[in-house]
Amino acid sequence: MVFIGYGLSIPDAGWDDLKGVDVRGKIAVYVNAFAPVKVSDNVKSHVNTADERWAAAKRAGAIGIAIIPPPTPPPPTVTAPPAAAAGPPPPPQPVITLSDRDVQNLSGQIVALNFTARGAEKLFAGSGHTFAEITQLVKDGKPLPKFPLPGTIKMHAALTRDTFEAANIAALFEGSDPALKNEYVVMTSHLDHVGIGRAVNGDAIYNGAMDDASGIAAMLQIAKMLKASGATTRRSILFVAVSAEERGLLGSRYFAAHPTVPFDKIVGNINLDMFLPLYPLKVLEVQGFAESSLGESVRVVARELGVEVQTDREPEQNRFIRSDQYSFIRRGVPALAFKFGYEFGTQDEKTRLAWVRERYHQPSDDLNQPVDLEAAAKFNRVIMALLRRVADDAARPAWNADSFFKRFAAR
Repeated sequence: MVFIGYGLSIPDAGWDDLKGVDVRGKIAVYVNAFAPVKVSDNVKSHVNTADERWAAAKRAGAIGIAIIPPPTPPPPTVTAPPAAAAGPPPPPQPVITLSDRDVQNLSGQIVALNFTARGAEKLFAGSGHTFAEITQLVKDGKPLPKFPLPGTIKMHAALTRDTFEAANIAALFEGSDPALKNEYVVMTSHLDHVGIGRAVNGDAIYNGAMDDASGIAAMLQIAKMLKASGATTRRSILFVAVSAEERGLLGSRYFAAHPTVPFDKIVGNINLDMFLPLYPLKVLEVQGFAESSLGESVRVVARELGVEVQTDREPEQNRFIRSDQYSFIRRGVPALAFKFGYEFGTQDEKTRLAWVRERYHQPSDDLNQPVDLEAAAKFNRVIMALLRRVADDAARPAWNADSFFKRFAAR
C-alpha cells in the first residue's frame, strides 16, 4: 500500500498527489477530504468524486484504493436512506453497476476499502507517520506527505452476482427546421428513488415525491404543454426519464454513452431533479450557470417571467455532480439543473433547509407535504421557455472559454 495524501490530481491548479509516487500494482490509500487548493466550487465537486480519484490512481498504475475518514464527515450522498434514530444497523446494500464494462466508472478497480479511524491508525504503524498527524494536517488545511505503508492487505471476498434490467424511457418532440431537426436538446429526469429502507416512525417506504416524482411530473407537463400549444421548435427535443440515478447516475450514464440519437447531435441537457417548489418562485438557483451559454439563456427567459437567477447557494453539497446532468457534462455536453432559490436569512431559506433536514431521503417525502402548485406551474413555464429558446437558437450551446469542463467536449 502507498499513502497518497488527498488522492487528487488537478494539474491545472498545480496540484497532483500522484506525481512522483510509485503506486504500480499497489493499493492507493487516501484521506477522503479536499486538498488546500483553490479551484471553483464546480471543479472541486468534480475532482472530489470517487470516479475522478480512481481515474487518477488508475492512470498511475494502482490496482485499488483504500479510503480513510476525514476529521469531519463529508456531505451526505444521494445513494442511501438516512440512518434511523435507533435499532440495529441495516444489512449491507448491494453494489449496483452497469453490465457494460466500457461505461463502468470504476473499471479496473480490484480492491476498494473503507477504513474507520481506528483501523486507519493501524495502517500507519511503522511508516514514520501517525493517523493523528495526518488528521491534524487535514484540519489545518495543509498538504499531506506521500509515503509507502509497510503493511500489506490480504482480502478474500465471496461475491454473489445477479443481473436485472432498469429501463430508460424516451419520447421525441420533433423539430420543424430541416436544417436543425436532427439536432437535439435532451431533457432528463430520474424515475427511481431508494425504495424500501429502514423504518422511520414505523414507515419503511421511501416515496420520493419531490425526489424525483416532481421532476418526472414537470417533464411530462412541459411535454404536454408543448404538444397542446401547437408550438414548433427548430431543433428536436428528446425527453428522457432515466433510471437508477440513486445508484450512481447509472441510467443517464448509459444513455450518454449509448444515446438513441447520434451523440454529436445532442446540443445540451436540461435536467430536473427535486427542484423543490416549497414557496413562491422569485429566484431560480441554477447549477452550472457559469459554465456555458445556457446560463445566459435561462437568465433571459426567467427574467421575462419575473424570475431572477442565482448560482448554487450550497456548493459544499456538490449538487453540480450529484444528478443526471453530470453524465452529460462528463461527455462534453453543456448542461444545467435547477432548484428554487432563496436569499440568505429569509423564511424561504429556513423552509428549504427544514425540508432537507426533515424529508430528504426519508419516508416523509410523500404526497402529504405542502407544495406551492402555482410556483411549480411558473417553474414549468420557465423551463419550457428555456427549452424553446435553446431549440430555436441558430447557435448550439457552448462552454464558456474559462470553464474547466470545456475540455470534455474536445475528447
